[in-house]
Amino acid sequence: MKKLAIGALASVILATGAFAGQPMVTSKEYKPIIPQPCFREIELQLDIFGSYNDGSRNGYGDGWGGGIALNYFFTRYFGVGAEGNVYDGNVNGVWNYGGRFIARYPIDSACLAPYAFVAGGAQSDGNTSGTVGAGGGLEYRVIADKLGIFGEGRYTWSENDNDSAQVRLGLRVVF
Repeated sequence: MKKLAIGALASVILATGAFAGQPMVTSKEYKPIIPQPCFREIELQLDIFGSYNDGSRNGYGDGWGGGIALNYFFTRYFGVGAEGNVYDGNVNGVWNYGGRFIARYPIDSACLAPYAFVAGGAQSDGNTSGTVGAGGGLEYRVIADKLGIFGEGRYTWSENDNDSAQVRLGLRVVF
């Protein structure tokens, strides 16, 4: 009888392990991971850049400089920006500041966005004059929707005939 009781007890203990845990459910449903787009619908961007100004068409001369810009994209394709730039075109330096309207075409598969813009603002070296400009560039997002590098070219027409061409290279932080 003792052997029968020990055998029955061992069978009960081993059987309880068969009922432990969650039931296994298999699913043939595949849910793909949706990649994060490189360029969002609404973005706030901070640009920090270096610049080279070709002053052969104006009285200032060539010069190296840099600046900062703040851009806001209210759709995936269109945005506005405010910018400031200074370069060493003369003794006092030449200050450019203003705003711009930007149109871009994001290519998320390559994290690239070519863009074009029109700008308006002012230029000052002690004497201030109004400016208008146009240009284009290319941005590459290094970290999908957070950090990019860009290069752009522009031409600026000044009301006092101090027209210039400028090239900018910089870093773009997206918020």
